[in-house]
Parts: sequence; structure tokens; C-alpha cells
Amino acid sequence: MPHKIFEIDEIFRPIAGHVVDLSGSSAIALACCCKAFEEPVLSSYWEEQSLDKLARVIPTGVLKRSGLNRSSYYVCTPEGSKVAKESSLTCAVLQTTTRLPTQEERDRLLRYAFWIKRITCVITRRFEAFFKILQLSSPTETPFPNLRGLTLWIYPPLLRFLPLFVSSRMSTFSISVYRDTPFDPKTVERDYLAAVVAALPTSLREFTLRIDHAGLGSGELKEEVLLMIRRCGQTLVYLKIDVELPAVTIQRVMRLPNLRTWEVHRSLLPATLTSCSEATYLPALRSLALSATNTYDWVIFLTSSYPTVDAVRSTLTELNLNDHCAVDPILIAQICVFTNLTRLEVGWSCPEDRCTFALADDDLSRLSLTLPRLEWLTLGHQCDKNTCRTTFRSLLFLSARCPRLTSILIHFNTMQITQDIRSLFETTNPGIKELWDSPTRCQIETFSVFETPLSLKGSDELDVVKRGFLNVFPRLRNIARRCGRTWQCLTEALEK
Repeated sequence: MPHKIFEIDEIFRPIAGHVVDLSGSSAIALACCCKAFEEPVLSSYWEEQSLDKLARVIPTGVLKRSGLNRSSYYVCTPEGSKVAKESSLTCAVLQTTTRLPTQEERDRLLRYAFWIKRITCVITRRFEAFFKILQLSSPTETPFPNLRGLTLWIYPPLLRFLPLFVSSRMSTFSISVYRDTPFDPKTVERDYLAAVVAALPTSLREFTLRIDHAGLGSGELKEEVLLMIRRCGQTLVYLKIDVELPAVTIQRVMRLPNLRTWEVHRSLLPATLTSCSEATYLPALRSLALSATNTYDWVIFLTSSYPTVDAVRSTLTELNLNDHCAVDPILIAQICVFTNLTRLEVGWSCPEDRCTFALADDDLSRLSLTLPRLEWLTLGHQCDKNTCRTTFRSLLFLSARCPRLTSILIHFNTMQITQDIRSLFETTNPGIKELWDSPTRCQIETFSVFETPLSLKGSDELDVVKRGFLNVFPRLRNIARRCGRTWQCLTEALEK
């Protein structure tokens, strides 16, 4: 008889999981020779296995690998920011033979699929034969009844196999449809995707939909997305939709009671919402990412148009704006209403011919006063023009008033950096002197300057700049840069 410890699931299952982490092959061998280990080992081993691994369960007499698939395609990045350049996927093509799987082979396949809880995979045409075997093995229900999380980058014609993965226990659904070249604009993939979106369980917590396929007609999914939000609205905590959304859907999203992260990509803010007076709210929102050509309108909408602004102000801790949003005093004034922000990122980049960073020291002073909880600050990418109005003084404001900062990326002018730092050492302004002499500082060890130029005359100026940086960033040990011998000399001086 097996030892009674095998009956205590809270003890035995973690042991089996640890064995799997150490060596998957050893765990399988253990499961084969000890009946007590079989169920906990297999459930732990298959929990996050790939579809490729599952396909190997099928004998080569039924599903064989032949040749290489080198078809080129475009894939959306997992972050959702850009579409990757054309590339080639090189892997074995799965092909069926003339023999069908036996009932025993189907049962073994379904037995292992039963334990899978999370799937992350790029789905290309090479999986089509494997999916057909899955359909044959489980024609009326999903072969993955315990699937909790699904993340797929999928080739459009294979959307018809999506119902294989829809489980009543699913909490995370993430689909990115990439554009294959060439594609047939007359296909009906939209119907497959719409049917799956409409069938998602009401317990869904995370939903992601990205479409980069000209033949799919993403705008036609508006009704299905709205239906999903209505059905799953009480449980949704993460929402990322990269399709155009009408005003009625945005209004429905604004009412989601538990939504903590909302990423808006490609969707323009409908003009009808700028004057809407209906009381809506996002009481649990913590993170907001805006990536649209009218991102600025979204910011105005969230800060001034809706009565919900007080709720958003009190809960929002992370705000990410894309490169369509220029960094100027008006934008900063709007952002400063979110007084609990800990992370602020603006992906703005200056054009090649001029610097468009429009902030001054007073704007950074205001930001540091109103957002003292900041831990991460990025206000665009530093250029090499050196014509902005922010100076070394802005770094002092941020370091002294936002002591939790671990990263700062802003433009600052270095044309007169030596004089600016000397003036801070000699200042008689009581407010500035208090900040300069204050021991309160952020703990940044690496400071990024990227393409910001720096020119110093002699070791005396280098020493002044070094002392200035160490006063503002006492733990500074490295200057991250793309070029510039002077910055290298400063880094070497900091290390001494």
C-alpha cells in the first residue's frame, strides 16, 4: 500500500511539481514507475507545455514532421506597440498520413491535453493537420477543459480552430491576428473570431484583441466586443483592444467596476464623447496606456470631460502615452491631476530637424510637486539638438521631491551646465538652497542621457559637473549614453 503522505494533496503535489522543475524527463520516468506520482506529475508537467510538445504525443505514423516551413509573415509584438518586420519562421511542418489515430491514441492525447492550463504559441499553417486531429479526437467539446490562459499569435485562416481552446474556466484570452502575405480578402475569418468572442465565459478576467490583417474587417467586430464586455464586465480586470471602438463601447468600458488595466490602441476617441455628461466611473483603474493618433484628446477626455475624473485621479498609478502625444506644458498640466501616479511614460520623439520638447524648469518643478510618488519618469526620447529650456535644475527638483524615483529620462540643456551647477552651489534663493542642501534624494545609480551632447573645458569643469551630479544623485555610478567621449570621462570620474 502507498504511504499515507501520498493522500495529502497539499504536501505531495508541491513535491511532484518540484521534481518536474528539476527535470521533466526524470519526472515522467518517475510517473511511469510509481502510480502515486502519475497524476500529480502529469498535471504539473503539462500545465504550461507547448502545442509542439503535445503534438509529439501523436505517433509519427499518424502525424509526421516533414520539411521546413519558411513562409514570411508579419507578427504583432506581444507589447502591442509595433508590427514586427517581415521575417521567416523555420520549423517542421506537421502533416497527416493516411492512417487515422486509434481510440487509444486519441484517449492518450486528450488525457495530456486535459492537464494543460496555459497556452502561449504562434499559430501558423503548420499546425493545421494537428488541429484536425484534435477536432477528430474531441468533436463536441474542447480538448482543453482546464485551460485558464490562452495567448496566441495566429494566422487568419486558422481562426476556425479557435473554438478548440474556449474553456469554461478561461480567465485570460489574448489573440493577435497577424497579416499573412499574400492573403485572401474574401475569407470569412471574421465570423470565426466573432463566434469565439461571443462564447467567452462570464468569468473572464483578461481580454486582449489585436488585428493586423487587412482582409479581416476588424471594424465589424464592434458588436461582438461590446457583447463580451457586457457579459464579462463584472470580472474583467485587464482590457486591451486594438480595433476601432464606438462611443457606446467606450461608455460601457468606463462603467467596468473591477477594471485595473486598460490599453487603448488605434481607437480614436469619438467626438460624441467629448461633451457627454453621463456619470460614469472607473473605480478600480490602476494602469492606463493610450496609443492612438488623438491620444491628447483621450487625456483631455479623462481629466476634464467626465464626472468620473475624481475616481480616476484617486486610483490611477501608471500612465503610458504613445509618440503621438507631444510633451508640452498643457499636457503636463492635464497629467498632474493624477496625483497618485508612480509611473509616467511618454514615448514622444523629436523630429530630425528640431527639438520639440517644450517644457521649462518651472513645468518640471510643478510636476515634481504634484506627483511626489513617482518611481519611473520618461518624457520622450532625448535628442542631440541641445536647445530645450529645461536645465540641470529640473533634475534637482525631481530628485529632491520624488525620492522614490528609480529612472528619469527627460531632455535637459547642457550648453551652460557648468555655470548652472555653480549657480546652484552659490544660490541665495531660500527655496532652491533648501532643495540643494536637503539630504532627501532619489536613489538612481544609472542616469540615461542617450544623444544629449556634453562639452566641458578642462578638469575643473569636469569636477564641477561631477560634484553636481553626485549632489543630485548621491548613488550615481554610471551614465548611459549612445555617444560622447565627455560623458565617458564623467562616468570614469564617478567611479573614482
